[in-house]
Amino acid sequence: MTLDLVSVPGGAFLMGSSSAYRDEAPVTRVEVAPFKFGRVEVTNRQFRRFRPAHHSRRESRHGYQFGVTGYDVNSDDAPAVRLSWLDAVAFCDWLATRTGRTVTLPTEAQWEWAARAGSDRPFWYGGLDDDFAAYANLADLSLADFSGNPYEQDPVKARYNNPENIYDNWIPQIPKVNDCGFLSMPSGRWRPNPWGLSDLHGNVAEWTRSAYVPYPYRNSDGRNARTGEGKRVVRGGSWRDRPKHATASFRRAYRPYQPVYNVGFRIAVEE
Repeated sequence: MTLDLVSVPGGAFLMGSSSAYRDEAPVTRVEVAPFKFGRVEVTNRQFRRFRPAHHSRRESRHGYQFGVTGYDVNSDDAPAVRLSWLDAVAFCDWLATRTGRTVTLPTEAQWEWAARAGSDRPFWYGGLDDDFAAYANLADLSLADFSGNPYEQDPVKARYNNPENIYDNWIPQIPKVNDCGFLSMPSGRWRPNPWGLSDLHGNVAEWTRSAYVPYPYRNSDGRNARTGEGKRVVRGGSWRDRPKHATASFRRAYRPYQPVYNVGFRIAVEE
């Protein structure tokens, strides 16, 4: 098994945002040491080397009880999802034992530093209202495909013959953008950031090592410990999130034992 790693330089940056959600403030100057980071999220194929029975399952189509009821996200090259923080940590431990390297989930600071890639904008490619089609798999026009013909498997062929496909189309989305991604897609299809990292925004959200505790962020305050019952932070948003929920500073959290339909992970390796 091969995981493609990118060398992330060390440096200092202003972490968080003073103009977004309350839990992203106060903005704090944080230093990050150099590390290696997965170019993309861990795939189903890779995770099944560790846990052969893993299945990322299907996304349901508006609760239909007839016809095609969902779409598969379990292909070998798609990001592994529906795994908990504990599962992701266990994978890192397994890989560390096999390689002799220090393999972990990234801290929130490492993740945000890597996602920004030197930018102080909400995204490395721009702002909330910029066209993200070339850069990220977010909640776009394609989510209307959930409301298509329930007897047709192909989501494109299933579209109803109206311009907006408005029939039963209730998923929040940005209809003026088409990023050519329906659900989670094989990683690396969208343009990488200046440091060579793909899909930090969108596709699937990603577990971090960090506990969901208030800012200001401090590496030394215990938030990055591997023990504790509190929620753990996920970053980056997914195919079902609009840009405001996928910025470099946006924080969301789940219980460490909770597998989530649109959350995966990528690994960090100490230099």
